[in-house]
Amino acid sequence: MTERLSQLLHDEVAELNPVPPDAAHVLAEGRRLRRRHRVSTGLAAAAVVAVVGAAGGFALAQNDSGDASPVTAEGDAPVVFGVGSDVYVDDAVATVPDTIHSLHYTSDGVLVRSNPNGGASDGSGPESLTLVRHDGTTVDLGTIPEGVGPATDPEESVYVLAVARGDGFVAVVREVETGETVDEVPLPDLPPSYWEVPPLSLDGDTLYVGYKTETVAVDIATDEQRTVDGLGGGMPIVAGGNTGTTTRSGDFVVVDTTTGETLLTVETKGGYGWGTLSPDGRYLKMNNSEVTMEQGDIPDTFRVFDVNSGELVELDGDGYGWGLTADSELMRVAGDTVTTCDPGSGECAESPAPTTVGRDAHLRLAGLTYES
Repeated sequence: MTERLSQLLHDEVAELNPVPPDAAHVLAEGRRLRRRHRVSTGLAAAAVVAVVGAAGGFALAQNDSGDASPVTAEGDAPVVFGVGSDVYVDDAVATVPDTIHSLHYTSDGVLVRSNPNGGASDGSGPESLTLVRHDGTTVDLGTIPEGVGPATDPEESVYVLAVARGDGFVAVVREVETGETVDEVPLPDLPPSYWEVPPLSLDGDTLYVGYKTETVAVDIATDEQRTVDGLGGGMPIVAGGNTGTTTRSGDFVVVDTTTGETLLTVETKGGYGWGTLSPDGRYLKMNNSEVTMEQGDIPDTFRVFDVNSGELVELDGDGYGWGLTADSELMRVAGDTVTTCDPGSGECAESPAPTTVGRDAHLRLAGLTYES
């Protein structure tokens, strides 16, 4: 009976005449799924648990919350900053080549740009790129051309660079841990903004590309493109599906990148205010929004707005001197003290800094943009 059943199944399969899958398509789809860190991490973990559980009861290592995702829980993200060539991740410290230019959050640590010209972006040539993990260990990712820096997302394990290709540009997607290229996405051929390469911002699987008069959203999993309604050109900075920009009237607005709806408008004096979105897109930190070129004075306080409700808190100091942790807490490093504040309530706490930071130190805070 068993032999007969086996023969019947064999004959049935032969009748189906299955077509082998296209290898190129399978590999391409594999690369796309590999990039989809935010979605795939949880699904892959669930699949592994199901398979190994059936095979013999192996367990998947998880964090204390039971979530297999590496994303840090709210309120637990480290304070990240750099002084000179040293990068501090809470109490861990790492040294990178030359002088720090900027720091960019990823799910695997902070991506650090540095160069031999005091960290400035003024034609000094290629910059070094280093991954500093949360435990202070490092990965040398080689050099990148000077100009607009890598686009990253605190919850993603890739970074994206705009690279010239023929008469246009492509977005090169690379793994943070290895620098390996996992995909290349063609970018629109549109009039450029103020930089030699199109500035990029990464939010999940969507890449935002700034041009002269418009911003284009590119889905890096499907290559689909769309113009973002309600947003002009320049350097897009997108977080949590929201982006902020200065209007022609000088006001600063936060726009929903999917609907084009204006969520928040902040009036600025003389149009010189500039804002920074928190990594989750929920809060807007206005830097020096009360100062004008004519006044020339730096205010003693700055404002933080809840994007959805419009409610605000006011905190002491110059807004440009405050960075943001990966889970959207405000942070400041001064002297021998680290101050962190809840952006919703304005409540703050102080702790000892891992190093003393003087007023004239070359300080770089994560969560802020430094030049291009």
